[in-house]
Amino acid sequence: MRNGEASYLPGAELRHDWIEMLLIAGMFAIGLIALPHLPAQIAVHFGLNGKPNGWASSWTAILQMPTIALGLWLLLIFMPVIDPRRRNYSTFLGFYRSMRLLLVLFLFLMNFTTIWRGLGHPVNVSVLSTGVLCALFLFMGNYLGRVRPNWFVGIRTPWTLSNDEVWRRTHRFGSRLMMLGALPPLIALVFSSTLALGLLVVCVVATSLAIVIYSYLVFRRIAS
Repeated sequence: MRNGEASYLPGAELRHDWIEMLLIAGMFAIGLIALPHLPAQIAVHFGLNGKPNGWASSWTAILQMPTIALGLWLLLIFMPVIDPRRRNYSTFLGFYRSMRLLLVLFLFLMNFTTIWRGLGHPVNVSVLSTGVLCALFLFMGNYLGRVRPNWFVGIRTPWTLSNDEVWRRTHRFGSRLMMLGALPPLIALVFSSTLALGLLVVCVVATSLAIVIYSYLVFRRIAS
């Protein structure tokens, strides 16, 4: 991945993201191929125990996730254009590109799992979703400290957006905390997928709250 571009260029990013385009096209193609073999209603939402608690028509199921993936990907491509601090994206372009790819890949896996399960194949949704989400959490934690001030990507609190030093310190703190927060659910996954998913939810909420409080305290310390 190349960093250091003078400015963020959506056209260049569209040309770069050919893997994302293939994944999204593949989501639509897989759904249409599987459609004649799917039942009228298939499970599209699952509880903490991995049991389905939400259903949709087969047409909705095969189109919903690919459409979300396409919309999210395009949003991430063009969103920096209206960011007043657009030039800062060139300093963390490798992270931003990887983030787009991983998010699309995550949606691809969830879409494939939904269709595969709808075709009658057993899938432990809790194990898969928890493992993938923990991997995303670890990725974000590993690279979050590299994100420079902007209005759309990173830890955006009133205090990080108001002061670049608060932004820097908060992202360094948040980066370490997110990596630590991914460990308990990953360890729990060995013993119980339900426990692991519940722990993941708790860790995400606790980490988010701690980061917000930290950014406020740092801002108060710098401002005083």
